[in-house]
Amino acid sequence: MNFIRKFIGTSATDEVASIPSGKLFLTRSPQSPKGEMECLYIDAFACIRQTTRPFFFQLCITRVYQEGELVAHGSSGFDDSDEDDEDDNDTPHSLSDATTGSKDEWTFSILEDLKIHSYTKTDGTRAIAWKDLNGDIGDKFEFIVDEDVKLNDVDAFMLALHKCLYEVKYHRSSLGIKDLSELDEFIFTPKPELISIGDLKSSSILQYDSDEEDDDEDEEDVEDDPEDDSDGDNDFKDASADSLSNFDTKIVEPKGITTYSNKEFELHFYDTSEGCFKLVGAGSETELKLINLGDWEYTLYVHTTKGAPVRFNATLSKNMNPTFNYEHLSFIFNYFAIEGTELLAYSWLLKFPTFNDLSAFQNAFMGALWETLNKQKWIKASEVEQEYVLDAFSKLDVNDPELLSKDDRRELEAEEEEEEEEKEEASHQAIEEEPLKEEKSTKKLFVDEDDDEYGDNEEEAKLNTFKSASEKNSNLSVGSTNNRSYVARGDKLGVFNSYNDGIAYQTTISNLKDLKGKKLNPEKMMLHQQDQFMVLSSKEEDKSLFKMDLNRGKIVEEWKVSEDIPVVSYGPNSKFAQLTNEQTLTGISNNGLFKIDPRLSGYKIVNNDAALKTNPGFQSLTTTDEGYIAVGSKKGDIRLYDRIGIRAKSALPSLGEPIIGLDVSKDGRWLLATCKTYLLLIDTKIGGDQKNSGALGFTKYFDKDKKPKPRRLTINPEHAAYISTTSGDKSLSFTHATFNAGVNSKETTIVTSTGPYIISWSLRKVLLGQPNPYSVRRYQQEVVADSFKFGSSSDVIIALQDDVSMVKKQRLAEPSKVLRNKSRNSVVKSYK
Repeated sequence: MNFIRKFIGTSATDEVASIPSGKLFLTRSPQSPKGEMECLYIDAFACIRQTTRPFFFQLCITRVYQEGELVAHGSSGFDDSDEDDEDDNDTPHSLSDATTGSKDEWTFSILEDLKIHSYTKTDGTRAIAWKDLNGDIGDKFEFIVDEDVKLNDVDAFMLALHKCLYEVKYHRSSLGIKDLSELDEFIFTPKPELISIGDLKSSSILQYDSDEEDDDEDEEDVEDDPEDDSDGDNDFKDASADSLSNFDTKIVEPKGITTYSNKEFELHFYDTSEGCFKLVGAGSETELKLINLGDWEYTLYVHTTKGAPVRFNATLSKNMNPTFNYEHLSFIFNYFAIEGTELLAYSWLLKFPTFNDLSAFQNAFMGALWETLNKQKWIKASEVEQEYVLDAFSKLDVNDPELLSKDDRRELEAEEEEEEEEKEEASHQAIEEEPLKEEKSTKKLFVDEDDDEYGDNEEEAKLNTFKSASEKNSNLSVGSTNNRSYVARGDKLGVFNSYNDGIAYQTTISNLKDLKGKKLNPEKMMLHQQDQFMVLSSKEEDKSLFKMDLNRGKIVEEWKVSEDIPVVSYGPNSKFAQLTNEQTLTGISNNGLFKIDPRLSGYKIVNNDAALKTNPGFQSLTTTDEGYIAVGSKKGDIRLYDRIGIRAKSALPSLGEPIIGLDVSKDGRWLLATCKTYLLLIDTKIGGDQKNSGALGFTKYFDKDKKPKPRRLTINPEHAAYISTTSGDKSLSFTHATFNAGVNSKETTIVTSTGPYIISWSLRKVLLGQPNPYSVRRYQQEVVADSFKFGSSSDVIIALQDDVSMVKKQRLAEPSKVLRNKSRNSVVKSYK
């Protein structure tokens, strides 16, 4: 029986309303590898409790034990048989103060974001459902009410819940409600939807399901929608004229050579207000042309002739974020328009009638885009290069034996159990992002000539000086031996210590100067010799490197690398060389790969006789644990070396974008390349049907016609459009992406950023082709750099323009409480 009690004057543990019996289920989206439904409690009690905090309530689902059951499970009733998947985000319910779970009770803060609603199931039973705020999109909890509970009791329970929501929102007693219609705004009626941009505006998480649609509710939960297509394909709806009001129908077809045209396709527009693609025109109502404008410029001209007229030219560029989906015979891309001083981003979808139609368009489009980016004719690219480009922009078949062998797949699936254990351990340690605070210890990192001016308030004064600098944070270097991280800000270095529960400011290294007393603003930083030193470079002195003694906080050496060869980039000789006392480095120039030995007298360059006669524009490098080297160029190609001084063993073609950064797994198997609008994950292991089968591309060459198929990692175009419009009118621009790294740990996660967004990919999900491979968290400042804490796969250290923070990876998979409560919180926690 359900009892409604008074809403005011109750104690902290009083129940506002209750339902005596039911079952608790966690219902997942159909794509979840763990199945659609999991029974959490076979017998449970539901109640609404008022807390000690005014106008704040909790929904509590408590497990009910039968006589003798508690004894069988021990005095606590704890049963540790449940398992969670590492990236399904089931475990981190304890990470949020809005949701906590144990073996005996689940507690949910009653918020509008839960979208709590009741409905009648097909078998006639009543159920109460709400979103799993910590789970994947489409995940929800369901409390199935037992049949012997009266329907009136369920209705009374929901009325009490709506009154709670009223009090939470308006901070006043619901006793003042004179008309129950005042509660209508809290009655949630679910409807089918794709990943909703509307939801993205009120949360920091963007999750992408590569193929399928994730609905917030199951079909049985949804009332009939008169606008639904008869075949249930709800992602395509007729678009209204208002949705397309920003498109100028007076635009004329540009003059040029038409290289492709088609009138047999469907045109769909992504409506951000409803979170779905809407049909604009089809067949003879539409026309698209690919037009060569000359000077390596192409445009995609699209227009409709009926209904709401639409006409636009989409200039081909890397910012289009083109995505081909063979399963749905679709091509999705972004279109950017400038209205006044505002950048507007839109997502369009072209759906073709057959695979051959899509393939023909793909070849024409990718050829034109390749010419735009490379300033060369597509027909001059070899067949191998063309296939490499087309593979990179296609959705790969995860069952393709060239992508993963059976042994590889079994190994990845076996790793899930290890990841579950790691996640369970991380969930016990996870906390909210803490504000950076001044180090409590009075121990100094170093003593410098400016100490006297600070007196007893040395650290506080240094922190204020660091924060008040007119420059912005520009770089980040994360230590591997002492849990320290260093953030460059003009001619200053902020020093921070990381702990299990966050990151803390320690001190500032001020007034960086070279040996001649000239101010030095670090362009690149690399920790060296067990983190006792740091190697710095400067734009003003591009043929020299500078060695800083971190114990003294001063630059102690200048290394003249060469008389006439600028050092473009540099790194350790092997992935973990920084853990040793190794003094030599690996460096690159525009066309050469060489060793740098600071022990030499005079110039420090070694082994530069293998420099290329051409200028490929080298600009990034990385090394494996064995010391194999990968070098990326401004043209977008990648070369793999097993050592310095010889020709590359393998060369991977360019997709047309510069390689901004490189990282590699310690065993050399997986190479990660960062481009402006996407990442490339490349398997360097040579396939079983090739001459050098089983070897790595660093040590042996691939067969000429069997280059590895790159996995192109990017975000859904509609997500990219939303991010662009919320990032200060900037298109996607990824920072250097990295794996988590540690001597005794395996790479499981990739992290990068764009604008104010941190983005993380699950490596296992990517390799197995599983849905929801990435998650996102938004900050209020632009992210400058990010990197995993050494030896951790869950802690990410982030340098923002004016702040430094550490976030648990699991937090990237949760809706942001901060964005839901903008008036009371700040996304960025400052170090004060």
